[in-house]
Amino acid sequence: MKKTTIKDIAKAADVSIATVSYILNNVKNQSISDETRVKVLKIAQQLKYVANKSAQSLKIKKTGLIGILLFNDVHESPGSALKYAKTIYKIEQLCGELGYHVIFMQIGAASQSYQVIMERNLDGVFLINVDQERFYAISNQFGFGIPVFIIDSYIEDSLFHKIMPDFGQTFAQSRTLLGQSPEFLILDSYNNDDLLNTVKRQSGLDESRIYVYGDDDGLNAFLLKFKDKPGIVLNDFLANEVWKRHKQMLACCTCHCPEVLADDMMKLTFDLNDYTEVVNMMDSYINDAAYVNEEKFFLLTVTS
Repeated sequence: MKKTTIKDIAKAADVSIATVSYILNNVKNQSISDETRVKVLKIAQQLKYVANKSAQSLKIKKTGLIGILLFNDVHESPGSALKYAKTIYKIEQLCGELGYHVIFMQIGAASQSYQVIMERNLDGVFLINVDQERFYAISNQFGFGIPVFIIDSYIEDSLFHKIMPDFGQTFAQSRTLLGQSPEFLILDSYNNDDLLNTVKRQSGLDESRIYVYGDDDGLNAFLLKFKDKPGIVLNDFLANEVWKRHKQMLACCTCHCPEVLADDMMKLTFDLNDYTEVVNMMDSYINDAAYVNEEKFFLLTVTS
């Protein structure tokens, strides 16, 4: 098979060879739009472009740094400050076993300053709970060949790997545990609207039976409509709040903290050990310029 060249990429992207070279080499002193940069990087990966030997040698000189960027909830819910603590701990542990150091940064709703972490020349990046707009604002700033993995966000782009709970299996198993179909669903608001809509769709419930947490008054009003009816709550900390008002419920531990729940509460959990495969895959991307994994969705296994 003929090896892809920057000339092939330039032709497919309808830009100059120089523009492609600037983008692939992450040259900072050229005025290139984000749209063009993203377009070229997409085509480069689709054509399975592999840098030449000199560029590869630069890639081999790794920094040993993995970045984790957590985008704080735009709309806070119970446990917002804690819900990704176990996920971050697990990723840091697995990266450490492979010899990497992790740099962690929280990004608030109003913050657009990524410069501190961008200057660290990262080998790979995990973005957690990122909305579509900020994802594209930051992802194209990483150099070509830097793997970017997305957690709890649905980005309609085949370039990036997505990791999230297996919501389809969650709803299937919940019907078994409850002994009937759930009458309602309560969940916290993810920053990524596409993920939120995916969860709603997979639940099979009408919009009127779904409550995205806004405040306690809204939660109380919603639960009054389903007195003595069984339902599902996504988010361990939110489930604790619902339990105070409504006992006919199943908690789905998307925060991986079942220990905060009452012993007699029905619950489903997700296997954090699934991140072993994810971190190993990122390591493969970092160490092998030709490595490609076609599987773009990794769903965390449901356990009970």
